[in-house]
Amino acid sequence: MKTTTQLTQRTLTLTAGAAIALGGLIIGANPASAQLGTPAGISSDSDDDYPGPGSGCFIDNDCTLQGSLDYLTVDGDFFDVNAAETGYEYFTNTATGSSISQFMFEIAGFAADNTFGIFNQSGLKLEIFNGSDTSKDESTVSFFEDGTVRSSTLQHPDNGVSSVTTIVENFGNVFGFYITSPQGTFYSDDSMNPNGIRHSAIYQGDGSFSMDLPGKKPGLFTDNEFIVAFEDKYQGSDFDYNDLVVMVESVEPKDVPELSLLLGLGAMAGSLFATRKRQRS
Repeated sequence: MKTTTQLTQRTLTLTAGAAIALGGLIIGANPASAQLGTPAGISSDSDDDYPGPGSGCFIDNDCTLQGSLDYLTVDGDFFDVNAAETGYEYFTNTATGSSISQFMFEIAGFAADNTFGIFNQSGLKLEIFNGSDTSKDESTVSFFEDGTVRSSTLQHPDNGVSSVTTIVENFGNVFGFYITSPQGTFYSDDSMNPNGIRHSAIYQGDGSFSMDLPGKKPGLFTDNEFIVAFEDKYQGSDFDYNDLVVMVESVEPKDVPELSLLLGLGAMAGSLFATRKRQRS
C-alpha cells in the first residue's frame, strides 16, 4: 500500500510540474523567430514592375521597403529592415481603447484587390483598408468593453472625402494583422501561413528619429507606434514586404499561446485530475 501511495504521489508531482513548466512557456512566450521569406531576408531588389511616382514608390527605381522607409525618415535613415524586425504577432489596445492606423504606401500588382485588417484567434476579422484606399487615408479602430470592435476609415481630402464604418461583435481586444490578396490571406501569426512563412515585417519606434508620413506633419516615431509591412504573394513571391505598409499607434505587443500549447496544457490538466481521482479512491 505504501508503495502504491508513493507512486501515486510521485505521478501527481511530475504531472503538476509538467503543467507548471508548460504554463511558464505560455506566460513567457517570445515573439516569432521565423525568417523573413528567404535566408537572405527581405529582398533588396527594386520592384521593376511598378517603378516611379504614382505607383506607390517615392523614389524612381527604388521601390524597396528599405528605400521607401528611408525616404519617409527625417534627417537620416530608417532602421535596417532585416535587423530591426520585431517578430511580433499579436497586439492589444492601450488605455484609450482606440487605435489609429495610417495607410503609408502600397507597391503591388494586387493593390486594387488587397484588403488589410485585424483578426482574432477565433477567426473573426475586421477590415480596415481595402483596394479603394490609398496613401494618406486613415482609420480609427475602437475596442469596447463588451468585446465589440469598430473601424471608422476616413479618406484624406486629396483622395476624395468618404468614410466607411465596420462593426464586429464578440471580437475582444487581442488581435493580429492580416492581408488578403488574390493569392490568399496571410497573417502576422506565422503558424497560420502556408509553410509557416512570415508574411509580415513589423517595426517598433523608439523615439530616436522622426518620420514624415504622407499627408501628415513630421513627428517622432515613438515606442507605441508600429509599422506593419506585408508580403501579399504565396506563389512567385519576391519577399519584398512593400505590398501594403501601414503605421499603427496606441497598441502594444501581446504574448498569446499557440493552440498546440493550449491543447497540451488541457491534456496535462486532465491527467492531473485523473491522478487525483485515483489517489482519493
